This record gives sequence, structure tokens and C-alpha cells, in this order.
Amino acid sequence: MRSALTCFSLAMLALLSAACGPGGSKTSLAAGAASADAGKPSTDLVFDGISTADAINPNEITLSWQPAILASTGSGAGLMRYHVYRGLTEELAKQESSFVATTDPGVDSFIDSGLPDSTTIYYRVVAMDTEERTSITTEVASAHTPSSYGAGTIDYSSDILPLWNTPMPGDANTTCLSCHTNPGAGMLDLSTLEGVLAGVGSLGAPDSFVIPYQGESSWSEFLSRMSVWPNFFEHSPYFAEPTGLAAMEESLMAWISEGALAEADSTPPVFEFGDSETAGRYFGEFTAFDTVQITFPHAVDPESLPFNGSRAGQLEYAIYAGVDSNNINWDKPVAIGLVELANENDPTISTSFEWLESDSLIVVVRPMDASGRSVPFDFENYNPETASASEITNFRNRMRNQSANEREIFIQR
Repeated sequence: MRSALTCFSLAMLALLSAACGPGGSKTSLAAGAASADAGKPSTDLVFDGISTADAINPNEITLSWQPAILASTGSGAGLMRYHVYRGLTEELAKQESSFVATTDPGVDSFIDSGLPDSTTIYYRVVAMDTEERTSITTEVASAHTPSSYGAGTIDYSSDILPLWNTPMPGDANTTCLSCHTNPGAGMLDLSTLEGVLAGVGSLGAPDSFVIPYQGESSWSEFLSRMSVWPNFFEHSPYFAEPTGLAAMEESLMAWISEGALAEADSTPPVFEFGDSETAGRYFGEFTAFDTVQITFPHAVDPESLPFNGSRAGQLEYAIYAGVDSNNINWDKPVAIGLVELANENDPTISTSFEWLESDSLIVVVRPMDASGRSVPFDFENYNPETASASEITNFRNRMRNQSANEREIFIQR
């Protein structure tokens, strides 16, 4: 998997090096900028190098740095230009051949676009003065682009409503809707989404087989309600010849796993870092020698909120960690957080995981909605080093619904 992905990414970045220079960046670049190896390194240029590299969506990374100055004069920041280098490893980013672009004078940020998704990319920035002398800079920063967002796959009107027209075995003229269309109070109405979600109760007090996000449990409840007396007598042909039920099972479970929404979710969740209510709620600490606890606010994704309005189970939170920013393990989360019913109204969510690799670490939390939750996947036993091609594909599909906005958490033992 690493080999195939790396080859793909190398090919992509090779093309980008040619196509995403002065014309391909969202930063305004200087016409006739010097080549990457122009000028001589000089200790007169005081520059700390790149400060941050952050993925802002699956195909763009934004870079920033503090302005360079001349040691001899203490000035010159507004005249400095900056060479940007990019590679798939730290060492590649340090090579002159990895040159991408040169900024206009005084610019202290850069947006690199057209990048491959689900890829860790390393950057180096070198300052250049008006004499084309360059700073001696080896500092490298990295960012990992998330997988391209994959919208939910199940729409109620087109994928679920037709299921209720599945003919009863032995009687092609009888379907679920023959008995469950406006049947009266206290009866299951399958002719509308509201009726399915209310069940034999009401939308305010539902009593339905649908348990949002729990496809397997909901399917078991569906079969249980069909089989209890006196329903079993009416539904016995479906159990005697289960092909009709089998035709419903996969789509119904997938729809419920994705939240039992009217329309497939098409937008990822986000952390509202700028909201004053979330201030001070994104942090981590060692709670024991080998245990790290991460605390973070709820992400926002109103489009995926289920009919009952509960945040319990709505979003998952993928926790990634590494010994530093450039060594976060993006191939597998160290933990997956989930909001439970008991704490859905708490202002923060907390998740713990074991950590023995170092005395300090960097953690990133990425919220995920349920649009990929219908993909069968075993996080606990997944090993990216030994995974089969189908397991890797399932992992990417399962993780495709993550937010791109993030902040790093530094934690010291």
C-alpha cells in the first residue's frame, strides 16, 4: 500500500513541480523570480524557517513563516522573497531540486494547491534578499491532506422508499405499502419518511425500528417487530421465502448507519475554532505515565443531525498522534472517539489512548460524519503494514468523511 501510494504521490508531485509554480499557487508570485539555486547562502539573513503547514482541504496546504531580516541592519523584512520547497520526505524537501515557487517581496505565506489527497507532504522555506543571497535554512514542516470527502450514498426517496414495494413472496400484488400506507394511529406508516422514523409512536416520541447510526441493531429490531404475534402471521410469507427481506437488508442497514437522513449528507463536519464558546476546550495531557487524554469541543455538522436531534453517535473523532509534527502516523488513528448519549450535552468530549513512544507528542483530532459508516471496517485489528488491498480500500472509504480543519495539540509528559 505504501509503495503504490508513494509512487502515485511522487508522480503527482512531479507534475505539480512543473505545473504549480508561479502559475499554480494561490499566492501572488514574482515575475522573473530567481531560480532555486541562485545566489549564495549568507549568515546575514536571519530567518527561522517555515512556522506552520496546515491542510485546508484535500488538495491544498497553507504555509506560513515569520519574516526574515538582515543581521547587519536589523531591517529588510519587506524586501525579502522566499523560495518554497516541497517533497514526500524531509530529505526530499531539503533538496534544491524540490523547488516549487518564489513569493513576492514581503509575503509571509503560501498556499500550495492541486495536491493529492490523503498524502503527507513536507515543506522547506528559504529567505532571499535583494542581492539574491539566501538564508541557511533546514527547518521542515509537514501537513497531511485528508481523503477527498465522500458524500453519503443513500437517499431515502430513491433508495429506501422503493424497498417498501417489494412484493410479498407468492403474492405479487401485495407489498409492504399495501398494509402500511396511512394505516391509522398507532400503526406503522411506511409511505413517508416521517412515518418510518415515528414508527408506532410520533416524531416527538418515536417508537420505531430505526436506531440512528446502528444499522445492524436496527435490522434486528425490524425483523423482531415483523415476527411478533400477530404480525408474524401476516408476514410469514417473507420468512418462508426470505429473498424479499434479503433485497431490503443491505440498503436499509446502510441508510440507517449513515444516520437515517432524508438526503445523503454532502458536507463534512468542522471545528469552530473561532467561536468564543470553544476557547480553551482543545487540549491534552498525560493522566498516567502511559496514558494520554485528549479533550476537545463538539464539531458542527447540522446537515447530518438525525431526526431525533441527538448528537449521540452523530460524529466520530479520529485521533492521530506522532512524536512531532513531521512524524504523525496518518495510516491509522490511535483512537476513535464517539459521543455517547450520557454525555451528548457536555461542552467537551474526552478520549484516552496509550502512549509510550516519547515524553512528548503532537496530536490532531479530525471529526468524521456518518457518510462512510456503512463501510464495514475493523479499526482495532487494522494493520496498515500487513493489510490486504481490499482492507486498505475499505480504510480509505471509511475515513473519507473527515474534516480538513484542524489544530495540533502539543503534550509533554
